[in-house]
Amino acid sequence: MNRILMFLVLICLLSSCAVQHKSLSGLREWAYPQSQFDHQVNFGFVDDVLDETNNKRAAKWAKRKNIHVIAIRLVNTANYPVHGSQISFLTNGGQAEIIHNRWLAKKVRQRVSPFMILFLPAHLIEYGLFHSNDDEEEYYHQASNEPESYYLTDELARKAEANRKKANFDLHRELMDFQLASQKLMPGKPVYGLIGIRSKQDLTDMKVIVNEIDYQVVQ
Repeated sequence: MNRILMFLVLICLLSSCAVQHKSLSGLREWAYPQSQFDHQVNFGFVDDVLDETNNKRAAKWAKRKNIHVIAIRLVNTANYPVHGSQISFLTNGGQAEIIHNRWLAKKVRQRVSPFMILFLPAHLIEYGLFHSNDDEEEYYHQASNEPESYYLTDELARKAEANRKKANFDLHRELMDFQLASQKLMPGKPVYGLIGIRSKQDLTDMKVIVNEIDYQVVQ
């Protein structure tokens, strides 16, 4: 009976791990296909970031809402600073709608896998079987000889939860920390970040427009 319960616990753990998000590697290390290079900007982006991170739940939600979560690399090629609020994106012949990152971060943050609910009852049953003896002396004797696999499943659970939290933190942090409208793009210095673009079509021809302003951005 104990072996069966242990097997069920391991299946639950493996199932929960199977849907965990991949952590985002450093955005600076990604390969950005060049989408635009002119006298104002050098721009490249990677679409389908949620698919890259295996965030299936959020990817389905974003698809329903026509939202693309993309990683961008933006370099100011002019000889003067540009403020992020000057940046607009054009896609499919019209101006793209930029989604507010803090709202987007809350929507795509990772949730606990639904399979984890199967783990808790099995773990409690297992715990009860290991500690069902009311005799104190026999209880301590049993506790000292608990199967190693009990501690193994406990450790796997802790690691799965730690990995889930880290992956969730990485994606959430990248979105929360980056606000394009508050960036200052200095000449020749690349800026990396995640943004959300609402579009019903693929972002195959997205371009950047630097809008004119009536004040000068200081360094």
